[in-house]
Amino acid sequence: MNKMYYYRNGDHQVGPVSLDQMRGVVAPGTYVWAEGMANWQTVSQLPELMYQLGFSVQSQPQPQPQMQSSASPYQQPQYNTNMGGSMPPKPDNHMVLSIITIFLCQVLGIIALVMSLQSDTAYKSGDYDGAVKKAKTAKTLSLVGIIGSVVFIVLYILMFVVAAGAGAF
Repeated sequence: MNKMYYYRNGDHQVGPVSLDQMRGVVAPGTYVWAEGMANWQTVSQLPELMYQLGFSVQSQPQPQPQMQSSASPYQQPQYNTNMGGSMPPKPDNHMVLSIITIFLCQVLGIIALVMSLQSDTAYKSGDYDGAVKKAKTAKTLSLVGIIGSVVFIVLYILMFVVAAGAGAF
């Protein structure tokens, strides 16, 4: 039975694939994982795999940011800040805006607050892209809640002004 591998292609995980399916597709800097490996590693860190894929040991690329250990290929890529790799700065989670929205539109405000908190959690776990997406969602929900509430309040007041002017009271 042939060993099956998983490899990273940009932000996407591919696999399981055989060694033959990886030829011509992966480079020495590509992260791979297979059953029995403790961590994701680059092809260049695995001399036997380098040989099997037809790479010479001298053609190793410049080091890339390391991924944190993971026993399963089904996890998101993680930034390893312990090895000198740096994560981008924490995105603004828009928590204050979410809290203000709670006072004007509770449903959207609460959902926005949850997204703000999830943005922090995603960032702390190393999922920067997820943190950015959740922060943008929190901001969008907050703005929709605030603008919608302001429009409703203005229309409500306008209705009373028109009714008072018509002598309804």
